[in-house]
Amino acid sequence: MNKHKFEGSDLLHAYVDGELTTAEKKRVELWLSTHPEDAERVASWQKQTLGLRALFDHKTEEVIPPQLFPGEPLAVNIPPPSLATRKTSRIGSRIAAAVLWLAIGGSGGWLGHEYLSYNSVPFLTSGIQTTQNDDFTQPALEAHWVYTPEARHPVEVLANEESHLAKWLSNRMEVPLSIPDLSTAGFQLVGGRLLPSSNGPAAQFMYQNADKNRITLYLSRQSDSKETAFRYHEAGTTRAFYWYDGPLGYALVGELNRQELSQLADFVYQQL
Repeated sequence: MNKHKFEGSDLLHAYVDGELTTAEKKRVELWLSTHPEDAERVASWQKQTLGLRALFDHKTEEVIPPQLFPGEPLAVNIPPPSLATRKTSRIGSRIAAAVLWLAIGGSGGWLGHEYLSYNSVPFLTSGIQTTQNDDFTQPALEAHWVYTPEARHPVEVLANEESHLAKWLSNRMEVPLSIPDLSTAGFQLVGGRLLPSSNGPAAQFMYQNADKNRITLYLSRQSDSKETAFRYHEAGTTRAFYWYDGPLGYALVGELNRQELSQLADFVYQQL
């Protein structure tokens, strides 16, 4: 089997999307069993796909707002593409997805206007008030899905430069930051990185336990934030506890069960 048949090929994407024939699927799985870098890439795509489906699948039955397509009739009953036109269809679907994301941004977040509160419930902690503002959990989840599967480059600055990491991110975010120590809970700091957000620079700290399970702590500035209760959100197998304290919003994200993540969130909060 020639590597060039897979490197950058639509076949790996089609495998993730479940579009292959049985024979094609077997070929890809044989390839992945002997090519760990491609296997890691596919696992990352699968994880991101599951997360996005968990966030948006419940919106697929909603009527598309007519303001997204002013003056244009909506197409209905479009037959599925044949296998012979799969590659062309995949290109078209990617363009359509890009247009849809632009439409989401331009229309105030249709499709996404409810997903952050979907399956979210208050989780009260002593001394913290409740809030309904949970907008910043979207980039926290997305950053978690993008970077936790990375084997070689999960962070920008490694844990052995923790002091530099804290100082650098504090300067960029213009607020003093401390990096919680979760070692007594079994999670060691991997490192951190600078991220963009709608409110300016944001930060992500990544931790990993002995079983290679990773959690991330996402921080961003929130101009109207107040001290709040912990709130809980699920997106597929990914769970998050998030809260606001002073000028910052925090989100602890991972694939742990709710109780374990709750205990870690409380541990983080006590150190901030």
